[in-house]
Amino acid sequence: MTNKLTIFKALTLFLTTAQSSIANTTDILSVAQNGFHKAVEGHSPTSPTHKKWTIMVYIAADNDLFYFAWNNIRQLAQGANPHVNIIVYLNEPGAHKKTQFYLIEKNKAILLNKDNQEKLDSGDPQTLIDFCSWTIKNFPADDYFLDLWNHGTGIADGRYKAINPTTLFTFNPSTLMLELDRDIRYLDFIDQVQQDKAQRGICFDDSFKSYLSCQDLELALATISRDALQGKRLSIIGMDACLMAMIEVANICKKYAHIMVASEEVELGQGWRYDKVLESFSRGPVGKEDFAKQIVNSYYDTYCNMTSDFTLSAINLDHVTALEYNVNEVSMLLLECLQHQRGQSVKYIIRQCRRNICFEEPSYVDLCSLYRKLLQSIDKFNMQGGEQLIAQLKATLQEGIRLISNSVIANTCGSNLGHAQGLSIYFPEQQIISSYQRTEFAQTNQWYNFISHYIML
Repeated sequence: MTNKLTIFKALTLFLTTAQSSIANTTDILSVAQNGFHKAVEGHSPTSPTHKKWTIMVYIAADNDLFYFAWNNIRQLAQGANPHVNIIVYLNEPGAHKKTQFYLIEKNKAILLNKDNQEKLDSGDPQTLIDFCSWTIKNFPADDYFLDLWNHGTGIADGRYKAINPTTLFTFNPSTLMLELDRDIRYLDFIDQVQQDKAQRGICFDDSFKSYLSCQDLELALATISRDALQGKRLSIIGMDACLMAMIEVANICKKYAHIMVASEEVELGQGWRYDKVLESFSRGPVGKEDFAKQIVNSYYDTYCNMTSDFTLSAINLDHVTALEYNVNEVSMLLLECLQHQRGQSVKYIIRQCRRNICFEEPSYVDLCSLYRKLLQSIDKFNMQGGEQLIAQLKATLQEGIRLISNSVIANTCGSNLGHAQGLSIYFPEQQIISSYQRTEFAQTNQWYNFISHYIML
């Protein structure tokens, strides 16, 4: 694991001398052309300008997504504006490729650590902690946005490496669109193509063979919130990665951010269109909800004519706790229904309800669509004396649908994914992955007991 001080060694040069050049265009041009030492020689440090937003883009590109990284950085530079600080952490494949830190301004990326000789581990939570802590200290703002750029596998941990999701798409010449192969189970495919049993989480680093597990992510976010933000939360956490818009992931993030932007489905390798993401700032400063909506709207504009298999949603994390209580109540009621069923009647109907509402990973199902299908089918439950139980379950499902609607600030999806309403939940058919039991959601919510009982029947 990377030593806690490593990232600070990589940034020491900028910390001690760079601040005076940030506001000076001539000096910035010199940084880009002649190296950092010459640019700041003779200047005394001053504080950078306080801005409305600081955007921290954690590009963990030491993997097969690296060739998309610079295109996204160019987009950031195109969309840069006076209302935001944009700081990029960049890791690329190869031991000779040292970790880079960039200040992004209009149409330019300024290397802040030209003399750095360290290659950091993107899969070490301390690296993420140090990057965010340093950025928050040196680029103060009213709102902070952390964007995790990389592979993602949702709530599932336990193997080492993900795959480039672009390989899951095929070109349909009759529609001129990219389509997902629905015969592939995402997590099983990872196992098949990776002999070393790929890990699951986010921010995979090939050089260090590491990744951020869900527990690592919580550790990093908790430390950033407590220490760097002095007990406050990030305004937005974004995950430009696959499969991360899950209630279990929201359970992690709710304590450390106000809004989460993520996808229920896999993403194409090019990810977000960052110049469009930043477009709303051309009209002046924006609030966190409007910014989150712009990210989602720009995703639709990017992919609506390219593929019918896309999703992105913005979740108000302040409402997630109430939704979790509801899932807990639904789980207990479904457990009771299973215990009083005649034959396998209730399990059969639940199985039918969870079909055709999943994603490239079929154990991830859309929560709102599951609730709606259960609500439509609940009268078919065959139980001993179940009238009152069914009435109670109906009311709880209706309340859950309302809570989901309140939680989802913005949502977009392609025509093949009309069931995607913003949040998915883990609902396997055959077995539960071992790492799921370690999640706080599984340990505190009756959902885990429900799916365990469901599978065993």
